[in-house]
Parts: sequence; structure tokens; C-alpha cells
Amino acid sequence: MKCASPLSIVLAIALFALTACQSPAVPDIAASAGPLDGGELRETLLGHTLSRTGGPLWRRWDYAGVHRADGTIAGRVSWSGGEEVASGVWDISSEGLYCRTWNNDWGDGRRGCFQVWRSGDVLVFDHVSGSPGDDDRYAYRLLPKEP
Repeated sequence: MKCASPLSIVLAIALFALTACQSPAVPDIAASAGPLDGGELRETLLGHTLSRTGGPLWRRWDYAGVHRADGTIAGRVSWSGGEEVASGVWDISSEGLYCRTWNNDWGDGRRGCFQVWRSGDVLVFDHVSGSPGDDDRYAYRLLPKEP
């Protein structure tokens, strides 16, 4: 019986760890019941943390953000070399869009609005107007509320 080499074991563990940390796949939103309305958005976001991972393998980053009832948001991006923390404001427009403005250069510091879809614990934000940030579509994992 031949045993796996230590290198192949390390590579398998690394591959497993990387796939476990990936941002969620973007679900087929066409199959969903439709975008969240303003009330559903508020209920979904308040008290939860949104999580996302990106960047190339050698320069991975992790984002976590929290939406507060007072209309403020707090976000943190961390990577192997450090972290960046930001705050901002969020609201739901009269059209039922999620809108946010960060107090730093995220989204160029400009307001951006998004249609939000939900599939299980994945939220998909599709850019509609204003600043898209670094992409036109974001997929976030919705983490459980703290007890």
C-alpha cells in the first residue's frame, strides 16, 4: 500500500481551505421569486454580517460588513498584510433599492444603489445607479445574527 506524500497532503489541505473560504457562488437569480422589497431588505440586513472573499490566490482579502438600525454601516477588509476599516451610511430608496455611501475611497466615496436578491444565505447585489464600487455584481454570504 502506497501512502500519500506529505506534499500532496499539504496541497489537498490548502485546496480545501481555499474553497471553504471562497465567496459564495452567484445563484441563478432568474429562478428566484424576485428582488427583495424594502421591508425584506431591512429585516434581512439588520443585525447580520455580510461576508465576501476576493482577489487572486496570492493576495486574498476578506470583507465583513454590518448594517445598523440607525442607518450606519461598518466594514472591514483584511488581507495578509493588514486591514482597512470604513464606516458609512445606508438606506433603502423609494424604489426599494439598497443604497450606500462609504466614508473612504470604497465606491469612490459616492452613493451607489443596488437591487438585492436572496437565495438561502446568499445575497446578490446588482448595481443599478451611482457608484458600483469595484464590480457591477456582488455575492455575499449572510452570516447568522449574534444571539
